[in-house]
Amino acid sequence: MKKNALKIGTLIRDNEKLGIITKVIEVGQLNAKVPIIAWRANYEITYTDGTTLLVSCKALDTMIANDVVEVYPPATLPPEVSYPATSHGGGKDES
Repeated sequence: MKKNALKIGTLIRDNEKLGIITKVIEVGQLNAKVPIIAWRANYEITYTDGTTLLVSCKALDTMIANDVVEVYPPATLPPEVSYPATSHGGGKDES
C-alpha cells in the first residue's frame, strides 16, 4: 500500500453519496491460492444509504484524480484541546 493511502474513517463524497472507508485490505491479506490473480490493495467503503463497495486502490485514485470522488480526511485535534461541557447537567453551575 502506498504511503499516502487513505485510512479507515476517511469520509468521501462519491457522486453525491457520502461514504466512509470502513476497511483497508492490504496486499497479501487475502489468502488466495490462485497465482494468476495479481492481488492489490482495496478499500471497503460503506455509504450512508447502507450500501458497501469494495474498490481497488488504483481505481479510487483514478476517481479522485478525475474529480468523481472527493476526499475529506479524518479531522484530528491536538490532545490539549478539550470540549466544553454540555448544558445537560455536565456544565458549569449557573447559580
